[in-house]
Amino acid sequence: MKRTLIAILIVCATLFSACKQKKEKYYTPREITVSADVPQTKLHLERMDLECFGVRDIVAVDSMIVVFTRDNQAMIQVFDYSGQPIAKLSPSGRAGNEFLRVRYTDQNTVIDGDRYLYVESDNRYYLYNLSGSISNGANLRPIKLLDLPDDMDPTINHSTLFRPDGSYFQYKGVSQSYDTIPPSAYTFNPDGSISMKGYQLPETEYYPPQYSLVKADGTTVKYDIFPRLPQLQQPDFSGNLYYTQTRMSDDGTRVVAVSVLDRMTFINLESGDVFGVRGPDFVDYAKFANNDKYFLQTVSGVMQVVTCGDYIFVLYNHNTVQEEEDEATVNTTIRVFTWDGSFVAELIPDAPIVNFIIDNKTLRLFAFDWDEQFYTIPFQAVINSLP
Repeated sequence: MKRTLIAILIVCATLFSACKQKKEKYYTPREITVSADVPQTKLHLERMDLECFGVRDIVAVDSMIVVFTRDNQAMIQVFDYSGQPIAKLSPSGRAGNEFLRVRYTDQNTVIDGDRYLYVESDNRYYLYNLSGSISNGANLRPIKLLDLPDDMDPTINHSTLFRPDGSYFQYKGVSQSYDTIPPSAYTFNPDGSISMKGYQLPETEYYPPQYSLVKADGTTVKYDIFPRLPQLQQPDFSGNLYYTQTRMSDDGTRVVAVSVLDRMTFINLESGDVFGVRGPDFVDYAKFANNDKYFLQTVSGVMQVVTCGDYIFVLYNHNTVQEEEDEATVNTTIRVFTWDGSFVAELIPDAPIVNFIIDNKTLRLFAFDWDEQFYTIPFQAVINSLP
């Protein structure tokens, strides 16, 4: 009996220890840290004579460069490959064919011969007929695809990627609790003023990012990737810490989610398999827990993620956050990964680019820098040289 009791106590202690270790995990899927020892290739970028101001993002499709801008008179501007203007579209407005603001969501498709872009505006996702709008000289009415919940905080980092079968993958970044003040907390003073003596709002809670696949029949598959957040001295910084860009493979079967601090999560939407890859400059999130200024010492990290065929291209800024605050010139390279998580090459552009895109059909790369100078390079030979 005594031996049995001892055995039970040992098992309980082991389970408690395992639960405690599991609780301390910030990241659940199996993961690897890749080596920095990969071939490096220098890229000579050609400057383009393309003038566009307030640039936010670029798309390259059908031998056109589509620029999303902050210009309220033309938030979508289209140029040919030589940089000559084709169309200025989408003035900010509230009409049925207008957006107050609009952003590209890194997907496009062809429907009945017309090129459509997936865009987001004020927590709604749309299909925007680019070809028809160019021919019309103004926006055609977009097709609404999805409304996000009314209580969705528009400041939360989020994305939705649509699949051909009607399902969609959805990412929602770090969120926080919002507490309303009960009427009983207010005191109405004789002079007509209002005070809240003795009432204190509850401490704000922060919730981990969410990753899910919403199927065409409405059922949802959730992926438990970040089960908890580090206990940061500045918890409101967690939104920036976990800032993530999501991209989908061409066939819609896989998603890669890349955080700003160089952690990649690969999700197979067919099998449900999930695994993680940490880059050679990876910064452990847990290190932020005990040093509220630690982020200044870390690299600025991922700026853009582009998928093209078998490869994932990650634009990575090697400067520290402190250097960026001191207005140092960006120090960017393009890291190349495959969909199995292998780090296969690093491309070194000779210009300080901060954003880029690859036309999947013509295999030409376009980029711009902070000064809104545009660059280009034929990219077929580069892709052919990759493992």
